[in-house]
Amino acid sequence: MQIAVLRSFLGVARLGSVRKGAEHVNITPSAVSRHIAILERVVGALLFERRPRGMVLTPEGEILRKYAMRTVSNFDVVKSAVDEIRGLRRGLVRIYAIEAVTSGVLNPAIREFLSDHVGISFEVEVITRDNNDVIHGLLRDQTDIGIMYKLNVNSDIEYLAEFETPFAAIMSPSHPLASKEKLSIRELAGTPVAALHPSSATRRLIEEAMRATSTQLDYTLVVNSFEMAKEFARTSVGVTILPAISARLESKVGSLVTVPLSEWTLNRVRATICKHRGRPLAKAEQSFVDLLKLRCKPG
Repeated sequence: MQIAVLRSFLGVARLGSVRKGAEHVNITPSAVSRHIAILERVVGALLFERRPRGMVLTPEGEILRKYAMRTVSNFDVVKSAVDEIRGLRRGLVRIYAIEAVTSGVLNPAIREFLSDHVGISFEVEVITRDNNDVIHGLLRDQTDIGIMYKLNVNSDIEYLAEFETPFAAIMSPSHPLASKEKLSIRELAGTPVAALHPSSATRRLIEEAMRATSTQLDYTLVVNSFEMAKEFARTSVGVTILPAISARLESKVGSLVTVPLSEWTLNRVRATICKHRGRPLAKAEQSFVDLLKLRCKPG
């Protein structure tokens, strides 16, 4: 079975349409349709149901998806190993990462890595909702490296490193609270706050601290983007509450101020770099993990 055929199938299974799947694997929609037809002849069953909201896997398609993900993943590992033996500098590093680490950690690390490793490419999925999205991506071999909050330990996940991600009140330097050395959640009551969507793991951590202190915050703006929340904070109209690491770059240049929060639960939050246990990392992936460990140190 050609790997290209399986990649086409997985693209449609993930994105729900032939057109989007074709864009993902960089071939024409007609070629993707042919690949699916080939697989359906081999399997002897329909692999997709066509519904108003897109294409959905049949039970037979779900069985094939599990096989295809493992086969494609194993092929990528073998190809990376062969490339290393030949001394080739190419390969793909796939990452699922929570948004908290993208601007201050992940983007700078990718830029630094690419400057030293011409030919390596990256595929990054920014997770805006739940840790489970990272875990599912690793277990389904849709990604090589995961970066997420370390909340619950999963026996199928190998934790390669962890680092502190304490939360802070983030605001403009001109905000009246910007001179404070530390703030509590209760002190922010009555201040306009930009919050993430309730489905976000970051929002849920804040809600837990609010319940513990019997505090209600004034959510003036609810968004699903760290960048929009930080943009709200830049206006001096209000603040946002996020891991301080998410505003590391803005703090360095002075466009935002991060004031630590006094709540113990929000100071003890940690994030982790992880992978699927039992799936070895290729050399490029391991090298990037080593760089990430350096980038995740405080400062």
